Amino acid sequence: MNRRQNIRESHVPRIWGIRAGKGGEAHDLFLGEGIIALADAGIGDLTKLGRSREAFYAAYRKSHPEATDTGSAGVGGKFFRFAHELRVDDLVVYPAFQDKTVYIGAVLSEYSFNVTLPFPHRRLVRWKFAIPKSEFSQASRNELGAARTFFEFKNHAEELLS
Repeated sequence: MNRRQNIRESHVPRIWGIRAGKGGEAHDLFLGEGIIALADAGIGDLTKLGRSREAFYAAYRKSHPEATDTGSAGVGGKFFRFAHELRVDDLVVYPAFQDKTVYIGAVLSEYSFNVTLPFPHRRLVRWKFAIPKSEFSQASRNELGAARTFFEFKNHAEELLS
């Protein structure tokens, strides 16, 4: 076993939350095609950027010169996490606005980019469970309802896993 395999095998899955865009536009993509995705923010293929958060912040500022440092860090950080921190076998929670259900799945693929699609930043996912949002505690529902598009779900991970 080489070092890369050893690191991969020792990976402890993390839990990530994702939204389906404003108004849930990617809902059918997420559930129908088994894809989680982010809309483009004008920074293109994330594999072409350096592997540092600063490279992502700079790319966002270049395409959005009016953005504040805080805004650049927020958007750039989201894309950095999606491309470099989210890993195969990590768990994803998708709190669907449409049916008030929380879908839980596992990431199946590395990051890919297709500029011709409305949600070009993509990863494959296999949905494993669907739980009505009402079955979660109020604290978990609050974390799932955060305004962020892509985030690590960690404060109430134990409740989700149980």
